[in-house]
Amino acid sequence: MSVYLERYAWPDELFPEYQPSNNLSLTVVIPCFKESDLIGAIESLNACESPGGDVLIIVIVNESEEAPKSIREINQKTIDELKTYNSKFELLYSYQKLPSKKAGVGLARKIGMDEAVRLFHKVGNDNAIVCYDADCRCDSSYLKEIEKVYNDHQVNAGIVFYEHQLHGQNHKAIVDYELYLRYYIDALRFSGFPYAHQTLGSCITVRCSTYEKVGGMNTRKAGEDFYFLNKTIPHGGFVEINATTIRPSDRVSDRVPFGTGKAVNEIIHSDEEYSVYHPNIFEDLKLYFEKVESFWDEDEWKIPRTIRTFLGDDWQSQINELKSQVNSKEQFEKRFFHWFDAFKTLKFVHFCRDEFYQNVELEEALNWLRNKHFFLKGSKESLLIQLRYLDRQFH
Repeated sequence: MSVYLERYAWPDELFPEYQPSNNLSLTVVIPCFKESDLIGAIESLNACESPGGDVLIIVIVNESEEAPKSIREINQKTIDELKTYNSKFELLYSYQKLPSKKAGVGLARKIGMDEAVRLFHKVGNDNAIVCYDADCRCDSSYLKEIEKVYNDHQVNAGIVFYEHQLHGQNHKAIVDYELYLRYYIDALRFSGFPYAHQTLGSCITVRCSTYEKVGGMNTRKAGEDFYFLNKTIPHGGFVEINATTIRPSDRVSDRVPFGTGKAVNEIIHSDEEYSVYHPNIFEDLKLYFEKVESFWDEDEWKIPRTIRTFLGDDWQSQINELKSQVNSKEQFEKRFFHWFDAFKTLKFVHFCRDEFYQNVELEEALNWLRNKHFFLKGSKESLLIQLRYLDRQFH
């Protein structure tokens, strides 16, 4: 038994009698709450080309202990459908009533991923746990490409390339939202932030042993994906899995307090143009990150006023403290970005938005990004297609 399973995992073993295949290669975990078409998501997996090893799908149908009758009935219908569904790949499911204070996608995802760890340990395999959502679709190459990536044992975790489904009634809103997501990550890459990757929960993959090393999934009701990747990416061996695609839904949702569903709903009901973070924020970050090497080599530095204000009057002593903890420039750079990580960067972005640079309309931000990325003008959908192409080239 691993230390993680003994101390940190969800305490209840879900399938104690189940013996997984000795050739278990991928375990796909699907949290499912109040879903009308889980079977459609599973059928998309079943339409995939079979990888070399075996695939196991784990569905965690979940609700709060205080869930109203309407939600319980939807979940029970899902369970009834699963009971009679004939899956191409091995399929396990569990119906979980979660403590009201913690009920949400973070805990449901954690329960499924912890069970994946148990099952990998049963057969002594250290392969990939794959996050998937109950409203997603995927390319037929999805499972084979993920397995191919994890055949390289240097790979610890990875994010699958995504493209939101655009054929629904929320077409305009999801185009705006995905443009924002890509703008933010591409702007971070421009700034020189080394851990700039998309953080959608349905795109996460992680090796079993790495999942244990980082302490597993958190139990946040939203943003669990961002915080999980914030502690996972700096461990190294992180890759972009761009040779295949997962397709999250464009639907409106009240399932989480923020994220795609909520953002789409807000865009639909707003009379104003969608606004995003000001490009000046990323220009300042670039000036700051370009100084990292000089922080080690020199004793006095100049950084943007926004950064100085954000860090406070003792900002130089904070950097000197980091320098005192390491013995080389390479170690310092790694330590620096463990300190000024994705979460601290996001806090800085929000600080600048509130104190220095107000949000700008999405089109203005994209015009700035166009000058950095050298893509062509066009409609928003045309820009999204171009950004998808450019982002897929990133490794």
